[in-house]
Amino acid sequence: MYHIHSNIFNPEIIYVVDFWNKKKNLRGYHHHDFIEISIVLEGTVDYEFNETRTRLYTGDTLLFNPGLPHTEIHPAGMESHELHIGLSNILIEGLPFNTFPNEDPLLNLGIYQEAFFKKAWQLTHEFNSHNIHHDLMGKGIILEMLALILRSLTPSDPNNSLSVISEKDKQKQTLVNHTIYYLENHHQEDITLEMLADMLYISPAQLSKVFRKITGRSPIKYLIEIRLKHAYELLLHTNLTVKEIAEKVGYHDPFYFSKLFKKHYDLAPSNVRKRN
Repeated sequence: MYHIHSNIFNPEIIYVVDFWNKKKNLRGYHHHDFIEISIVLEGTVDYEFNETRTRLYTGDTLLFNPGLPHTEIHPAGMESHELHIGLSNILIEGLPFNTFPNEDPLLNLGIYQEAFFKKAWQLTHEFNSHNIHHDLMGKGIILEMLALILRSLTPSDPNNSLSVISEKDKQKQTLVNHTIYYLENHHQEDITLEMLADMLYISPAQLSKVFRKITGRSPIKYLIEIRLKHAYELLLHTNLTVKEIAEKVGYHDPFYFSKLFKKHYDLAPSNVRKRN
């Protein structure tokens, strides 16, 4: 069984796309630097991956780990209704960052198929409704879907399980897990790389190197992203001023906070409520 630390498992939803394709179409081979889940809600569609063309039908689900080339094909007369989910910031103990334990992109969900498919439709309706907090409801549904996928991917199935990382890499990932846990729970406090390193009994340079290798960014960059994510939620769901929100997420200078926020979201904090 692959272990997830629920207190730090916080996937970033890059997109949720409900898409009908009714035209003859051939997309070029492409890949992502994040996880993509594609679910056939209705109809039929062909996919090519691992140099093999596969026909998918209603209920079939693909999970592409980062870097896996694939393409979608719609011959004339073929229609499909699909749900595409892009996810990042996936941490599963014993596996590389942003990786699910499936070698074959075509998932065999077994006894979890019916529950998973119902969740897919529920997610589709939730995002199409645009009801208040639909994004929060959607994230909850996606977490349930990921749990169902993990339950179906048992290491006892040699054809559907990636090799786990080495013991040395496990130790590095544990270090990163501890760092993320601390950042998630203390993001509003003054935090430096030196303080984190001292707490974890490692040099600042080594901590930064290990953290960047696994997550793709430095600990302080990760901290900034956590703070800005919380700030965005506070802007949407509270009446606090920008200055008050800046202080709540760890910034004493509201102008510096606004500069970071605009750079990250390409949107000034003061405009978030106007847009929504």
